[in-house]
Amino acid sequence: MSSDFPALYRLGIVGAGQIARMTHQAAVKLGITPRLLAEESDDSAALAAPDAVFGHPDSLVGFADTCEVITFEHERLDLGLLRRLEESGAKIRPGTKTVAAAFDKMHQRRVLLNRGFPVPVFSEVRSPDDLIDFSAVFDWPVVLKSIRAGRPGEKGVWIVENQHEAMAVLSENADRELMAENFQPIIKELVVIVVRRPGGNTRAYPVTETVQTDGVVREIRSPASVGHRVATEAKELATRIADELDAVGVLAVELFLTTEGLVVNELAARPHNAGHHTIESTPTSQFENHVRAVLDLPLGPTWQVAPAAVTMNILGGFDGVDPAEHLSEALSVEGVHVHLYGKRPKPGRKLGHVTALADDHELARDMARRAEAALQGRRPW
Repeated sequence: MSSDFPALYRLGIVGAGQIARMTHQAAVKLGITPRLLAEESDDSAALAAPDAVFGHPDSLVGFADTCEVITFEHERLDLGLLRRLEESGAKIRPGTKTVAAAFDKMHQRRVLLNRGFPVPVFSEVRSPDDLIDFSAVFDWPVVLKSIRAGRPGEKGVWIVENQHEAMAVLSENADRELMAENFQPIIKELVVIVVRRPGGNTRAYPVTETVQTDGVVREIRSPASVGHRVATEAKELATRIADELDAVGVLAVELFLTTEGLVVNELAARPHNAGHHTIESTPTSQFENHVRAVLDLPLGPTWQVAPAAVTMNILGGFDGVDPAEHLSEALSVEGVHVHLYGKRPKPGRKLGHVTALADDHELARDMARRAEAALQGRRPW
């Protein structure tokens, strides 16, 4: 990176997946060329970033010496190392107070519970007896979660219906730290994306709804079809959490809308899949606002420019179809925005997304699904 860049603009991004790729693209638009710490030369962002360097995330110390501000696109990090860097004066944004709550789900639950935020009943699972005791009080099904994020594509949440299923999950994941939560009667799964500068200036995007299949987000709808009261409550809840954690950059707050009200599911201290639509649907995308926030630059507006936005994720199938081979067919669906990440097709791998804007969700969904089908080599809907 050129040594005559202003120090403010020496931004480093740890990770080089599609989140880093879109964050890098948003920064370049502002005249800022971030440096990426990638693990593999074919990582999505590394393919599009001339200043990528390669190494394990634990090689962060040397990388940090070349940057003024460090931010992240994933949770596979050594929190102790981040704390030592922060104590030595490195600008880690978000800071380790936020990172700890986002990266460690047990710590996250305890912090939120102690601050009075609504969370599921939870317990650490150190042995099968812990899980049996938990189910005896709260009954089945039980939600099992990995306390720390795994590798991309590695499952981290299981809904177990009985003791037999639970013991199978414990056996298959004996090397991972797990926790248990009581099952929530979910009406909708919502996400609020908040962006916050150092000092507390905050903006929130419209509440989105995620639609999942087999635990994988397939569709995102914005704004979520919830009433004004629920939307306002969700935004206020997410903003209070961002303030409580002293977040800097994007904080995505995943919420369950249940029969009892809103419950916090998880936090992500980085741009989030549920905000990909903001590239087209808002004046300032979540990626650009994340860059602005971590560099302490003025935040851009977050209101939605169309009544409805729908994003469909493009996942690799067992047939090995490469969406890039069907780009022409997808682009023939007028009004749809196609984003491909440059990844090799693998079953279940996130290869890209498409976003459609329209006057209502039904029309936007139809457009997005036709483009998604085209990219998968299927006849459009």
